[in-house]
Amino acid sequence: MMTLTKPLFISWLLIVGFVVPLRPLCAELVPRTVLALYDGKSVTEPRLTVIHRLAEMPLNHLGLKVRYHDINRPLPPVESIPDLRGVLVWEALEMDDPRPFIQWAGEILDNGKRLVVVGGFGEPDPDRVSVEQERAVDLFWERLGLRSGNEWVPFTYRTKVIFRDPRIVDFERKVGGVLPGYERLIVKEGEGDSYLKVRRANDPATDADLVVVTRKGGWVASGYAYFHNEATDTIQWYLNPFEFFRRALATDDLPKPDTTTLAGRRIFFSHIDGDGWNNLTEIHPYRNKGILSAEIVKREIIEAYAGLPVTVAPIAGDLDPAWHGSPRSLQVAREIFALPQVEVGVHTYSHPYDWSFFADGDPEKERPFLKLYAKPWDGGKAKLLRVREPSGEKSDYYYKTGYVTPRAYAVKPFSLDLEIEGAVNFINALLPPEKRAVIYQWSGDTNPFPAAIAATRKLGLYNINGGDTRLDRKYPSYGWVSPLGQQIGGELQVYASNSNENIYTDQWSEQFFGYHHLIRTLKNTETPIRVKPMGIYYHMYSGEKLASLNAVRANLDYARSQQIIPLTTSHYAAIVEGFFGTQIQKTGDRQWRVGARGALQTLRFDRALFSAVDFQRSQGVVGQYHYQGSLYVTLDKSVSNAVIALRDYEDTAGEPRSTVPYLISSNWQVWGMEREPGYFGFRTRGFGAGRMTWRVPQAGQYQLTVFHEGNEIEHQIIDVDDTEELRFALPPVEGYQVVQIRIDYRQETA
Repeated sequence: MMTLTKPLFISWLLIVGFVVPLRPLCAELVPRTVLALYDGKSVTEPRLTVIHRLAEMPLNHLGLKVRYHDINRPLPPVESIPDLRGVLVWEALEMDDPRPFIQWAGEILDNGKRLVVVGGFGEPDPDRVSVEQERAVDLFWERLGLRSGNEWVPFTYRTKVIFRDPRIVDFERKVGGVLPGYERLIVKEGEGDSYLKVRRANDPATDADLVVVTRKGGWVASGYAYFHNEATDTIQWYLNPFEFFRRALATDDLPKPDTTTLAGRRIFFSHIDGDGWNNLTEIHPYRNKGILSAEIVKREIIEAYAGLPVTVAPIAGDLDPAWHGSPRSLQVAREIFALPQVEVGVHTYSHPYDWSFFADGDPEKERPFLKLYAKPWDGGKAKLLRVREPSGEKSDYYYKTGYVTPRAYAVKPFSLDLEIEGAVNFINALLPPEKRAVIYQWSGDTNPFPAAIAATRKLGLYNINGGDTRLDRKYPSYGWVSPLGQQIGGELQVYASNSNENIYTDQWSEQFFGYHHLIRTLKNTETPIRVKPMGIYYHMYSGEKLASLNAVRANLDYARSQQIIPLTTSHYAAIVEGFFGTQIQKTGDRQWRVGARGALQTLRFDRALFSAVDFQRSQGVVGQYHYQGSLYVTLDKSVSNAVIALRDYEDTAGEPRSTVPYLISSNWQVWGMEREPGYFGFRTRGFGAGRMTWRVPQAGQYQLTVFHEGNEIEHQIIDVDDTEELRFALPPVEGYQVVQIRIDYRQETA
């Protein structure tokens, strides 16, 4: 632990990098929005669409944000979406008269936007489709770069694949067996490339292209994007969605705002929902002593892994003695919240299971369920009803939702004010003076209605939960990796980056060791491409059984063995919000200005093995790091409008040489960068011991000095060899406080 010594003067803290004049001849906004058209007659809301379930995550990875629109409503003018990159239509074109859509799509293409279609206009009905409609459809395909064969092929037993490009198809599952029926389209000469071609009866005149990228977008025949077995709910991609959308939406010119990485390391965060807070532990030697599961999690997890931050979000009803709490549960909460590595969250007041049930604000709807609650409405202790099949006759509500009751507790009628602000106020009353609840963690089906999300935002809270990402042997597809969140009613719900142990234990009913399998998902979302940060998300009932406790330990041990940067959960949620706000302008040759990014401080350039940051033309850039063929650029949060410029780089044996020092990786955050002849400095803070690697312009001896509030608290002399990598470690700083670093070049080593 660092201890304070003599005050020392430091005048360089607020100076930031090189100042580059921002006077481009023409700053072009790099468009990042994909308009996703879906059929509202088939699905009731965007989160249920195939686009949200499958395509949005790869689109997010490519730096794109998705805006949904029901194709049955009037289509928006192209100028109403200023940063529109393209339109994605997925199985939504089977309409009585496609001509209004075709006219609108022509305007999209005329404005230089991309158009990607998965599916098509369906099998034509000769009794309903006019000659004019057929001509309009043919013209539509012509505009996209395809030629219609004017044929629907329903029977494919004589159809064979004659060409497949493994860069685009056969990604998670090979196209084969009995092929789905298809509309016969052929890519026009010079207009694009086919990645899956079929032929019928060995006759070249019957050739059809089923996966195509053209100069204006792309097309995938219906049934050829992914495989789905409804009986087993198996999903696997035929397409490589990362590569297909990269080409179809032409994203190579787009610097990708990245939510997985900070300071050159994979983001780690962890959060606990309060469910099971008052469960009595069964773990030896604590069992039969009246010890709460929350106490076990405090002792065996939170305190044992003090170098890793964790967000703890109780259910207010579990702590409130007028509901289901007790003096003991309140005391445990106060002890947990007093720990410096603990961030405070809120997990509702009454623990709604079915959020949509309460969307209309009518408390009388709950009256038929009152007999299922323990002592409803009277201030008595309610019984937490788990999401399990009830004994006796099942209700229609159970068949529809899987829940016995719409929430866990019903001591008072449902009130959104109590559920959000009331819960926050109750938790805040338990906290040390320096802490406040900062994030709201959704409960139950984690599908809040817009007014609920808005209520958290008005209180200045971040929000998280939902998504249920898994990528393992049971769910072997990126189709089970969720996007960053969902936008609903103008509000953003941030998804957790991974599933919690409730999913692995079948609603906490069996295989209590199951959460150990999270490690497979953590590995698979890192390799071969990093698509998610490392999130460890569980409940207080994991302190009830030894198997579940050991599973959490195993996951945390794995996290500590990796190159991570530990962050609070609210920080991750803020980064996701920053993803949606980020604006990128192209200001010159391989140069971009990045603003409105909030807490997001990493831009990723893919296919950039031979690219490096040009620090002389950049501003507000702290560092760079090459990984998996991509270049991760770390920005300075103290510079609101950063500028990134790139240059060519040939020697890929290590990180690029530079005339200025820059950060390669750090498990602490770094900002407030100053570079001057002979020294450089920055501000930093983090959890646990700090470990950093910097690239410096020359070998030699360097002097590192650490300051806190003007006082020198640490001093090191570091020798740098010909690798020009300066590495050092910093001892933990109590209370997650900011320190200042100054590094002076002293001399060359002998």
